[in-house]
Amino acid sequence: MPQIAAEAFEPDARARVMLNGIRIAEEDLRAAGGAYTLEEVQGLMRGVTRQAIEKRVSEGSLLAVPGPSNRRRYPVAQFKADGSIVGGMRTVREALPTKNPWTILNFLVQPDPKLGGKKPIELMRKGDVDRVVEAARRVGEQGA
Repeated sequence: MPQIAAEAFEPDARARVMLNGIRIAEEDLRAAGGAYTLEEVQGLMRGVTRQAIEKRVSEGSLLAVPGPSNRRRYPVAQFKADGSIVGGMRTVREALPTKNPWTILNFLVQPDPKLGGKKPIELMRKGDVDRVVEAARRVGEQGA
């Protein structure tokens, strides 16, 4: 059998983009403090039903990302110590030009130059939702 050149095994550009996307998602989850399972969110929110959690996800006030076995996971950063959700989540999500949960998570947990290098979720925790909404509206603008 002929020898196959080592270069043939190198991932192409599309494969590299996929790998980079996975790396970014992992970094964002770490920056969010990890993610809870549905059962953990129910315990944290003191017995809120699965249906109520699903409703919050669909209306945009709670963020869920696909987890292992495609089961939803709920990034920790959006929760306060008392189990409530950081205020303004729905408004910020509506201002973003995407519905992709990974892109939303990336916006929330990465420092933003438009916010003085602070993470949007940190400002939301302090009640500065209006500033975060304005930054969300400007995502993707040239020179913004």
